[in-house]
Amino acid sequence: MPFAVLPGPLTRTDIGEGIRKQGWMFAPGTGFDTGTGAQEFRQLKRAYEDLEPDGYLADGGAYRFRRHVRYTHRAAPQGVLRAHPPGPYHQSAEVNPFAGGSPRWFAPVTGAVRVNPFLHRLLLHGVDVFSELAGAEPGRTLDWEVDVHLVRIRAGAEEEGLPSPEGVHRDGFDYISLHLIGRAGVTGGRSIVCDPSERPLARPLLAAPMDSLYADDRRVLHGTEPVRLDPAAGRAYGYRDMLLTSYRRIG
Repeated sequence: MPFAVLPGPLTRTDIGEGIRKQGWMFAPGTGFDTGTGAQEFRQLKRAYEDLEPDGYLADGGAYRFRRHVRYTHRAAPQGVLRAHPPGPYHQSAEVNPFAGGSPRWFAPVTGAVRVNPFLHRLLLHGVDVFSELAGAEPGRTLDWEVDVHLVRIRAGAEEEGLPSPEGVHRDGFDYISLHLIGRAGVTGGRSIVCDPSERPLARPLLAAPMDSLYADDRRVLHGTEPVRLDPAAGRAYGYRDMLLTSYRRIG
């Protein structure tokens, strides 16, 4: 079953056309049909309560928690996603001077997340968007390697959360998509989209579940402003939960 996008705000072709014209596209969460997979979405959301600390923060912070999984999508014979065994994540120092240049080992996602149907539909929707954008024939897809990160950024009274400690950057892939799973008790956290010279193009706020940002990683830079604890929330800490995906053509 393909991931359903409601007919109102955007179709996958709309998203592709937006990326083709400007290098990026915002897709509101109301355009994604989470209702038919509500239990699966809740299962994915609960997984953010069981992330592991990110041990690769050069500033010594304790505000980022993460799990990772990599999939391969092969268009033939069935267009399915296959999860890789746990392995390192690579970014070059050129695209990520803050943390790139050496393999990073993140805690793997749980088995339930690896096979979560909502996650698979979302990733296959991305395959459709990016295959069409990359010139696939109508109704066909291409082969991709897809990295998926579940990331929680936490902010407390004594420490703000830095979703992008490396600043605006590329991830070093062909295309990316960023999906808000949830946020509570924080202010800030606007996404930043820049041209290659770091001139800001837009600062969309991902505020509602499944608010999403799609981009051609070769054409634009992206980042996120810090999140800070909202004193009015009456909480010890707040958080911003993101599902980050990166697509690389293979084959």
